[in-house]
Amino acid sequence: MLSKPIQKLADLFLKFPGVGPKQAARFVFYLLREDPSAARALAGAVASLHDEVKICAQCFKTYDNNHVVSSAKEGLCELCRDDRRNPKMVMVVEKEVDLENVERTRKYEGLYHVLGGTISPLDSSAPTRLHLKELFERLRVLAAGAEPVEVILATNPTAEGDATALYLERVLAPLKNQSSGLKISRLGRGISTGSELEYTDEITIANALQNRK
Repeated sequence: MLSKPIQKLADLFLKFPGVGPKQAARFVFYLLREDPSAARALAGAVASLHDEVKICAQCFKTYDNNHVVSSAKEGLCELCRDDRRNPKMVMVVEKEVDLENVERTRKYEGLYHVLGGTISPLDSSAPTRLHLKELFERLRVLAAGAEPVEVILATNPTAEGDATALYLERVLAPLKNQSSGLKISRLGRGISTGSELEYTDEITIANALQNRK
């Protein structure tokens, strides 16, 4: 029995992933309790989002369009424009937040490719929604060069992540067969620090054995 303005905004919040009717209503009432300037600031940020945030034409990472200097690399994010990064090393991640976590380690100096999701064994249309064709074309051009190229499949250790990695290996197999300089690798998996074998599942132990040093 919410008033129409409240219900209208709550219905918009309902479109957000993971938000239910009660939570959507709480968002609206929170804004009503706040100073009107907070609602105006939120509305302004939402209205300008598509103008200020762009998607990288190469890796599909988002970037701030306000701080881009016009150059020959226009349309690329700050990582793809960085000449200090290794363009012959491409890490494939499911989503942008995975990329951010890798960057925090300061141990990776290559570039990225954001798929935009995973492949579900129960969803045959999933591959068409991901940036797979763009990845294949990007690696095809890189593999045509004289220098070796490495693509790192950094999907998550889940059923969907493993299915996606296996699918990518099949898709990229022709490129690997054509170019001896193309290497396909996956992130190592194993037993984390502080864990005990007694409480570790068999899949993790198997991965630890496979990736032992």
